[in-house]
Amino acid sequence: MSTVVLSKISTTSSTLSDAMRACLLRAGLSRARGCSEFVLGNPKAWLGTAYHHVLEKIGESDFERETIGASTDRLWNGAVDTLKRGADAHPLNRRFGAPASWPGYYVARASAALRAQELTADLILRRANANRAHTKASDVIREHKFTGFYGKLTGTPDIVRAGEIVDYKSGAVVEFDETTQRDLVKTAYVRQLRIYGYLVNDNLGWWPSRGIVLPPFGAGIEIPLDPAECVLEATDAVTLLDNYNRQIELPVAPELLASPTVLSCRWCSYKMLCKGFWSAALPDWSGKIDGGAVEGTISESPHVVHGGAARAVSIDVESGSEARGRVTIAPLNPDVHPSVLTLAAGDRVRLVGLRSRRDGVLVPTPRTILARARDLPTIQ
Repeated sequence: MSTVVLSKISTTSSTLSDAMRACLLRAGLSRARGCSEFVLGNPKAWLGTAYHHVLEKIGESDFERETIGASTDRLWNGAVDTLKRGADAHPLNRRFGAPASWPGYYVARASAALRAQELTADLILRRANANRAHTKASDVIREHKFTGFYGKLTGTPDIVRAGEIVDYKSGAVVEFDETTQRDLVKTAYVRQLRIYGYLVNDNLGWWPSRGIVLPPFGAGIEIPLDPAECVLEATDAVTLLDNYNRQIELPVAPELLASPTVLSCRWCSYKMLCKGFWSAALPDWSGKIDGGAVEGTISESPHVVHGGAARAVSIDVESGSEARGRVTIAPLNPDVHPSVLTLAAGDRVRLVGLRSRRDGVLVPTPRTILARARDLPTIQ
């Protein structure tokens, strides 16, 4: 059994501060070594990485030698090929197959091409105007990493230009707000823009008056940036970092860093490893998190189904988000879940990412993970 060691973290960002706000253990695991093989990747997030790579690099292309479309294709294909190689080398992520089969692939690619065209047109126009005026091109800062609070806070806005910050998003930018009963820009994106606003002022000496969130298609959404709110957001992020580091130094069980609730655990990628989750999850969580999760003991050796192509596993469920008692989960493909071939009666296992059918039967999904409990790393 391996060990995952939680360590102090020297620098935070808007993404990491959001994780710390939800659960300190999740934030620590996201920076720890040794647990990645038990964490399933997200092809939609990979496509977002490729999308941002295109927008980051398109301005470096030589358009006297290649068209904007050719440059976009080259950058996109290079990024996706790199992501695919990484997925193939990962014990869980290799299941996702060819990039063209990843959910949202063609939409993300089309959006990258559209936004690259817009970015390039703006860049060419600015250069032409500067040349006609015999001046330097207007200052536009792209993908520059800013730091603040003596290196404790970092951020890399997509674009910083006169009076504003522009941030490109590859997915939905709004969410339904229960309080106002209407769609609003995601809270995490507003926090991110405020932190960027603070960092711009700290590094460049001026306050951006607005942030613009650009969805994959359509017009951007403007967010006013108030200096006081920017300072507060940045200060809160650093305070969360300092609090995490203080907690790490205390002689307490790692699970005490967890905040196991339906809300904080819903989309967490580290449920498989989290003792706090397995202690807190109850059957009334069923359907409220991103897939059913069960832990229990195998009652009999897995049996062959689908003509030998898969296995069925019977488990006496003792904890997790589903009803207690004996369940049979099938079909489990050994190519995706190789450990199913070595399981035996008496083994304790965990499964996450299950789907509960209308008749109550639990079935695996493309995001299901199976692990023998004794194979999971301990956390220190």
